Amino acid sequence: MPIYSYRCSACDAEFDQLVRSETKVACPQCQGRKLERLMALTARPASGGKQADLSRLGPPPGGGCCGGGCHTHSH
Repeated sequence: MPIYSYRCSACDAEFDQLVRSETKVACPQCQGRKLERLMALTARPASGGKQADLSRLGPPPGGGCCGGGCHTHSH
């Protein structure tokens, strides 16, 4: 269940909301439903007190969706 950040178009309030599949999100200040979902920062990876190695994040070496090995389209 993700937590999303929202901004209300009616009163400009910003808030976070735990969202389940059946959740109907409304502004806690004015009950407005015209909301903009905001970009949120992700949590830092747990690294046990040492510097996290983020070098493997991003596209695979060689590019493409699977490093060029899928052969389903030209790279």
